[in-house]
Amino acid sequence: MTMDTTRLDGAVALVTGANGDIGSAVARLLAERGATVVSTDLRAPAEAAGEFVALDVTSEASWAEVIALVEERYGALDILVNNAGIAPMERLDAMALEDWRRCQQVNVEGMFLGLKVASDLLARSGPRRQGGAAVVNLCSGASDKPAAFSAAYCASKAAARMLTRVAAVEFATLGKPIRVNSVHPGVVESAMMDDILATYSRISGGTSVETLRAGVAAGNPMGRFVEPAEVAEAVAFLASSAARYVHGDAIHVDGGYAAA
Repeated sequence: MTMDTTRLDGAVALVTGANGDIGSAVARLLAERGATVVSTDLRAPAEAAGEFVALDVTSEASWAEVIALVEERYGALDILVNNAGIAPMERLDAMALEDWRRCQQVNVEGMFLGLKVASDLLARSGPRRQGGAAVVNLCSGASDKPAAFSAAYCASKAAARMLTRVAAVEFATLGKPIRVNSVHPGVVESAMMDDILATYSRISGGTSVETLRAGVAAGNPMGRFVEPAEVAEAVAFLASSAARYVHGDAIHVDGGYAAA
């Protein structure tokens, strides 16, 4: 009988930003694949997959508290999904420094703190699974291509991609059984994207949201937005033993946008 290496039975997973469209889709799919899921965010979603624990990803103390709780209750951490993120939109010459810094804090420092604080428990849990423990960082098409009015977001996601690569090389150098990879969604059908398009419409002088949506979809080789469930599939693959020799890499879930 062939073992299904995409299954996550027995794995303990922590997902940040689980109150958002991507985070909630990821948490649900990991649970469906057999993982014990700890969903985290500043506020609980209407329906959390698994157990919900409040986490401020910008606080090292909050991270330490949550990781200690996971170890106490479950004895291991096999999968960490660093998904929490924000996307402030503003002109470069009008963006407040505090908004710029907040974006870097959530999108980059939050990921750094997750890697830092969880790495010991991940390393001790790694031998439990073929391929070791898995970290999946949510980056973006903005890691690769610039977009107007998105300086803070694009810069943060480019930094997140490099942080992923550094962590992968460093953990391997230290002999830690932790794989680190990133998923780069394109334009996702989500509440966050609705807010981005509305803000872009205002900043760009009144171009309608409907026109912007049509233009963005037309600029994608496959002609549509990405569904959160499609992003979740890529995360689940990288978290599984099916990806046991995938390390320091990036999967683009963007319908060909990055390649075009």
